[in-house]
Amino acid sequence: MTVPQRHPFLDDLAEDVVLHSSILPAPVSGRAEVLRVVKAGGSLYRRQIPTFLGNIEGRGIFEYDIELTDGSAARGLVSMVRNGSGEVTQLHITFSPQGAVLAMAQALAAPPVLP
Repeated sequence: MTVPQRHPFLDDLAEDVVLHSSILPAPVSGRAEVLRVVKAGGSLYRRQIPTFLGNIEGRGIFEYDIELTDGSAARGLVSMVRNGSGEVTQLHITFSPQGAVLAMAQALAAPPVLP
């Protein structure tokens, strides 16, 4: 798969974007806060390999395999809802398997990543 020149969603976040994720205890709102949390999550990746990027019934989908910094494997799935201007207003990021979800959630919960 060819890696896109632009990031699949970070370049297009609306100011009022809302992020829901399987590794967060609650949704995160606002462009700056969502960027901070997504970048913190990405810091847990040693390697990311895109496997699918496309649209299904108006929703953007990005799927990728991950090697985490601890050497374990995971898979990420991102669903993006865009407004009429093309900005991402809803972002859903999930991971599997459960062990990776729990490890990533624990890593993000450690200060200073999440308040």
